Amino acid sequence: MPALVLACFFLSGASGLILELLWTRMLTLVFGSTTLAISTVLTAFMAGLGIGSYLAGKIADRVRDPVRAYALAEAAIGLYALAVPWAMELYPGINQWLWSAFGDRYAVLSLLRFAASSALLIVPTTLMGATLPFLSRFFVARPHEMGGIGRRLGTLYAANLLGAVAGAFLAGFLLLPNVGVRGTNLIAAGFDLTLAAAILLGRRWFVRTRGPSLDELYAEANPRALPVETGRRVVLFAFAVSGATAMTMQGLWTRALAVVIGSSIFSFTLILLAFLVGLGGGSAAFGRVAQRTADPVRWLAGVHLGIGAGIGLSYLVMDQLPFLFAWFLGSTTMTSDAVLACQFVLACVAVLPATFLMGAVFPFSVRMAARNFATVGRDVGSAYALNTVGAIAGSFLSGFVVLPMLGLQRGIYVTACVGLGLAALLFGVTRKVAGIVAAVAMACAGLFLPRWNLVNFSQGFFRVSIARDYIRSRTHDQTWAVPELLFYEDGVATTVSVEKWKKTVSLKNNGKVDASSDADMPTQIAVGLLPLLLYPGEHPPKVALIGFGSGVTAGSITRFPIASLEVVELEPAVYRASRFFEDVNHRPLENSKVTARVGDGRNFLGQRTDRFDVIVSEPSNPWITGVSNLFTREYFEAVKARLAPDGVFCQWAQLYEMAPWNVKAIYRTLREVFPHAYVFAAEDLSSDTILIASLRPLPLDLRLLERALGDPRTAAEAKRGKVASAHDILAQLLLTPEELESFTAGARLNTDDNALIEFAAPRDLLGYVKYDPYLAKVYGPQWPYGRLTEVVTGYERPQQMAGLSVALLAHGRSREAELWARRAETAGGGAEAEHARLLLNLVATRDSRDPEIPLAPEGDLTPPTPPPDTKAELRERIAREYGEVVALLKAHRPAQAFKVVEAWPAELAGNLGPDFALLSGFLDYKSQFFADAVDELTALAADPAFVARRPATLYYLGRSHFAVSAYAKAIPALEEFVRRERAAGRPLLPASASGSMARWPSPGPDRQNETAPAR
Repeated sequence: MPALVLACFFLSGASGLILELLWTRMLTLVFGSTTLAISTVLTAFMAGLGIGSYLAGKIADRVRDPVRAYALAEAAIGLYALAVPWAMELYPGINQWLWSAFGDRYAVLSLLRFAASSALLIVPTTLMGATLPFLSRFFVARPHEMGGIGRRLGTLYAANLLGAVAGAFLAGFLLLPNVGVRGTNLIAAGFDLTLAAAILLGRRWFVRTRGPSLDELYAEANPRALPVETGRRVVLFAFAVSGATAMTMQGLWTRALAVVIGSSIFSFTLILLAFLVGLGGGSAAFGRVAQRTADPVRWLAGVHLGIGAGIGLSYLVMDQLPFLFAWFLGSTTMTSDAVLACQFVLACVAVLPATFLMGAVFPFSVRMAARNFATVGRDVGSAYALNTVGAIAGSFLSGFVVLPMLGLQRGIYVTACVGLGLAALLFGVTRKVAGIVAAVAMACAGLFLPRWNLVNFSQGFFRVSIARDYIRSRTHDQTWAVPELLFYEDGVATTVSVEKWKKTVSLKNNGKVDASSDADMPTQIAVGLLPLLLYPGEHPPKVALIGFGSGVTAGSITRFPIASLEVVELEPAVYRASRFFEDVNHRPLENSKVTARVGDGRNFLGQRTDRFDVIVSEPSNPWITGVSNLFTREYFEAVKARLAPDGVFCQWAQLYEMAPWNVKAIYRTLREVFPHAYVFAAEDLSSDTILIASLRPLPLDLRLLERALGDPRTAAEAKRGKVASAHDILAQLLLTPEELESFTAGARLNTDDNALIEFAAPRDLLGYVKYDPYLAKVYGPQWPYGRLTEVVTGYERPQQMAGLSVALLAHGRSREAELWARRAETAGGGAEAEHARLLLNLVATRDSRDPEIPLAPEGDLTPPTPPPDTKAELRERIAREYGEVVALLKAHRPAQAFKVVEAWPAELAGNLGPDFALLSGFLDYKSQFFADAVDELTALAADPAFVARRPATLYYLGRSHFAVSAYAKAIPALEEFVRRERAAGRPLLPASASGSMARWPSPGPDRQNETAPAR
């Protein structure tokens, strides 16, 4: 068998798969990444393959030099590939025209998009489909080679499939991340042109001794005995149906494994690799069996029986794969490559047993389909065309019939039953009753297989942080919390579930939490309200929202006086799942101003011709393929084209589980399109950021914000998002437009071509630990950005400036708070300015400048009184050592005092009285165990009588809250302390601490001379 031809077919398999991925990617960027849009493109692609295989089969047997025909086809594919990027530039205009001409008529638009996709793909895919019949004719060039047709063509098919494996790997892991879409397209075209040139220029290496002419052929001895015509027709029917079942299973496996190993571009590439490895390996392994067996039909029946068993095995292990993944992670180093290797193993565990046998279907079917030497090309072409037609049907059925109507579990069972039905049919041809009984028995046994544990199935361990929490719980023999499953649906685009953890309800897409009723609330509200509060227009805005999720953002938007809201959500099941959030989302789907659409957000903007006053983009994480398209320059340009001149654009972007330079890449890409852009934190210390962009300068006007918050419904909604005043909004600013430019200097742009974030973010997710400290820098005291002086307007009175100072302090921004306190004092001061200065002093003082507390103003704290049953020697020890503690405190030695108290029996701590609890909390504070101090002092602060007697409790509670960055809790505690001390007529600070704010940090004597004790 000519090795060079096999090598060329290997390369053409690689280039063909790369081009399929590229062209599908290009077209879905225009027509959307909905399941229907992707299926439309894939159907057009496979239809071309089928047409090419059928037409080439008609002429392959009459072509005198089939290798030359193959080379010319590859050359034409390569040349066409070079022209595709230029042709694609016409398609955005075509898509917009289709929408303007036919409106939101889903079926009509889908049909027209199929026609548009086919117009682009029909020529190259037809040529791709022609390659197999031409080479089949070449590999069976003499009559005696008919006996080895199964082995020869099985090996040929395997070479092409393994080339596709190489192409998928090259495209997903090397070419696209490094050279982009256009560069990868050039390389794939180069593969085709190079192998075509090699064949045409070195044809003598490929020439085979030609067999007799067709007239002479019939004088030769009859070839190997052929099966009866009925058997052949059954085999061809089974070959077509097996194409449908294989593609259906590919769709179901891809969806199921996306829930297990994630929805990143790497995850989908690994699933495709595992599928192709199985097909190629099975075709190569069973080729020799197909050549030697005297009963290929019986073998084919057994193969289909084995496929059913392999699918059943896949079903049984699917909901256990997350825990296998966690076990892998616990036994390997958590590098991104190690995690990807684990994910590939999981994909292989799920699909290889069945796909290996699926690969065997080709050599056996071709052995039966090729009737005689004279019609090898035609028979192979026709058989492959039938298989392709089945694949087209399977691709459509998996996404639009099986998944929405049956779901993953029933869908896998029904598809397995279809395969077992083919086994029974083929056993019937060979009259093997035992085989028929076995197929029926396996189908019936499937009815008794256990249902998946859907909570286990959707654990979301592809987020390594969650997997690591599970590993830790198992290591320490702790119980892993199991949520209550409220909703589950295998939708058309994603698998949607809703879970309840205690009082928190969470929405998941493919196992990834995208919304919740608790921790995510401030972000969900802020994303909807912030752009509306900053909208400068006088008329009620027309709003578009990309992404529905729990519906909280959409509901928040309806609390503002808007003209209309159009929501676009990719998965219809998300709308149905949102009913579990009706207690927090204001039921936006019932609002007459809201129009809910199903579709791709980018396609929604690209096909429209009208404009919106406010566009809110709240997609899921950018490491998810498809979602990543909503963070590119081209997407932001599509937003810009649909935004009114004075409009506001809002984009959510994460800080967590991403490298700082990739965060900067997203910011810089937005800034490249919108020159006026701000970055806000969603709340204190939030890992969610909100980007506000506009086409014109957008000053942060206090008057505009206060007018917007004057609406009672808007103000109430803002308070749910932890925004009590206009000052709170400005206090969350992280980057001004000018700062954003310097902050992102040198960062790369994220474009459709380089897909920077799509390929970088998944690796960031897997290696998230390296980037955790970055969040502390953003909210740390050394963060040099977020200076409001040059960007805010409307601050004319000292009271307003002082209010902003307090708000900044309540959000942990002490440096900026000091600047605005000074501005308030310079502008005339007043009670508000004095209050701001006092709070700054209370927060900024350190150690020796603390008020003389816990020694109360009227005398020492009450010594601890042990319970009556305490041993006498212990009571004496406590009384003696308490005196030592007081002396150490007066000598500014709190760390030593802490060590003394810590040595007391822990079981007595709760029985020594509240004064001792205050002393203990104070010592925790002084020793910098601030979280412990918060716990102890919070319990004391809940007792009004004790607080009235010991108001210092509030002071140290506020200081401890501030130390653990709970700024919003710190300021109210300190303000209450101030109110009580003033009411009692006591001085708030020692003389050394009054006046201007102590510089930050300012270590006291105990920090200079003592080391805090370690726990």
